[in-house]
Amino acid sequence: MNRRRLFAVIAVLALGVLAVFARGVDITVFEHAEWQRQAVRQQQKVIEVPGSRGTIRTSDGYVLATSVDRVAIQVDTKVLEYPEIFVRAAAPLLDASEEDCEKRITSGRRSVWLAKRVRRDVADQVRELAPQAVVLVPDFARLYPQGSLAAPVVGFVGREELNTVGRAGFEHSFDAVLAGEPEKYLAVNDAIQRKVRLERLHRGRAGHDLELTLNAKLQARCEMTLAEALKKHDATAGSAVVVDVRTGSILALASLPSFDPATPGASPPGNWRLRPVQDAFEPGSTVKPIVAAAALANNVVRPNERFDCRKKGTTVAGHWVRDHADPGMYTLDEVVVHSANTGIIEVAERVPEDSLRNAFAAFGFGRRTDVGFPAEARGLMPETRSWSRMSRAGFALGQELTTSPLQLAMAYAAIANGGWLLKPQLLVSRSADAADGRLRVMGGALAGRLQRMLEDAVLEGTGKLAAIPGYRTAGKTGTAQRAVDGSFDDTHHVAWFAGFFPMPEPRVAIVVAIENPAVTDIWASTVSAPVFADIAQASACLLDLSPTEPVAPPDIQLAARGSETVEGDA
Repeated sequence: MNRRRLFAVIAVLALGVLAVFARGVDITVFEHAEWQRQAVRQQQKVIEVPGSRGTIRTSDGYVLATSVDRVAIQVDTKVLEYPEIFVRAAAPLLDASEEDCEKRITSGRRSVWLAKRVRRDVADQVRELAPQAVVLVPDFARLYPQGSLAAPVVGFVGREELNTVGRAGFEHSFDAVLAGEPEKYLAVNDAIQRKVRLERLHRGRAGHDLELTLNAKLQARCEMTLAEALKKHDATAGSAVVVDVRTGSILALASLPSFDPATPGASPPGNWRLRPVQDAFEPGSTVKPIVAAAALANNVVRPNERFDCRKKGTTVAGHWVRDHADPGMYTLDEVVVHSANTGIIEVAERVPEDSLRNAFAAFGFGRRTDVGFPAEARGLMPETRSWSRMSRAGFALGQELTTSPLQLAMAYAAIANGGWLLKPQLLVSRSADAADGRLRVMGGALAGRLQRMLEDAVLEGTGKLAAIPGYRTAGKTGTAQRAVDGSFDDTHHVAWFAGFFPMPEPRVAIVVAIENPAVTDIWASTVSAPVFADIAQASACLLDLSPTEPVAPPDIQLAARGSETVEGDA
């Protein structure tokens, strides 16, 4: 019996030993594979590198934004020997302070970015200082070779690690197109966690290029002329738009004050705005031709009828409205030519409210042009149910509604091209078909009459300073108060000029808006009309528009270029 018990004990012990052995085998054989997988994961890391960002250039071949190959420098602080000596030698190579480099190296993180967007030759010198600890990762830098030229249109980029993200302008609105696909690398470490090599896992794709409809030289001339006008009249900001009336292509889109896209943080965020697209103001008398068109379309004015504009003003709903036009008895055409408030108010009062509002809506007021730019202004176009007794008179004078300079430019382009409202184009690829999205807003005969009104406004009316030698021009002034904090005063104005040339077959529409000129001279006839004339003369030269008499070409220079030359720059 004792022997049986002994055998039983021995059997139990044997089973226990076998169980422990089996567990050991399980740990050794089965868990070893998982340990290996974890070890591999610790020795490998996937690094994502953005593809080279696409180039943005003008229609005449000037590069506004491009990317060049660079290198990012990563340091493994755990295996870095003699960090003080490394920092002392690396800092001057990177044109950085020793304090900044030391702060990065001693941050407590094992893997740190010492520098980004470094030239390859410089990066190689840094790596030679500590080859066991330094890894070079492909990178690129964003350059803006033309400096601030068209900066609010182009925008700028920001950095998130190695990723470049569009922050403003076309860099933002077309970020997905410009960015391309990233490359993926496997960073492999050795047994002591030193990063020894990079293996490409996925070949990326460079971003697509964008070709803008802008003419670089015309853009430069617009910005220069606008800057001179702002300085002369002590104005705070300005916009200029130049549009091909046949296609809707935007040839120039100037917005001041501007900024350097290479260092956007050096300028106030307000300078980043593309004012001709993102800001809207009351248009003043520039809309009087639209009121005349509504009156003619509704047959509320008799042929050769004259309006009494001799009293220097009129009363509307108990309010006196001043008239700055020379006193006289004017036809409808002369009311527009001389910008007579009294006459245009009487005309507007005859047009049914819905018809008057619909006329403005047909010309694109109150809706975005969908030019492809973020935060485009819609403008204000109140429904007739909310109109006051003053609203029809307000619309006649370009009040109680707002428009962006681009919207007004497209409206005047419709008058110039015979009555077609076009969709504005900023990308060459989108401007191939001018018929895309165009709307008939009036007949050719009516458009022709408005053209003649506006030509006479330059010859005989308030737009005399918009005339240029050798060309027949047409246009209208507008001086409007600007609302500040919800109210109007006599110190904030917008001086407008909207027009087109050369008559009788216009090619180009131009709108100029100058904000807050000095109160000593607020009138569009002297503030904005000369800017229109200068831009029109430059347009004639650059677009090869034949004059009726010899004209000397203007001296046109591009804005200051960036410090680096980029292949493909015109």
